[in-house]
Amino acid sequence: MAEYTKKPTQFRLPAWAVDFIAQETSERHVTKTDVVVEALDCLKRRRFEQLMAEGYRETAEQTLEEVREWDGTLADSLEDEEW
Repeated sequence: MAEYTKKPTQFRLPAWAVDFIAQETSERHVTKTDVVVEALDCLKRRRFEQLMAEGYRETAEQTLEEVREWDGTLADSLEDEEW
């Protein structure tokens, strides 16, 4: 179980969010805090996955650039030679 701070946090939520939290707490028999923490954890995980995907795309682009450079280098003066 997560460790919670003793300091309460106050913020405004739209009515649909308050209704959703109430419904979740009722149906799942968990606290409002549990619902909010789970939602924040989902958001945190999604953001992490987005950052990882961006990093992989950048790495793939860099790797492709390197391959193209090496292809040009390896092909230097080979057109006139017979194999």
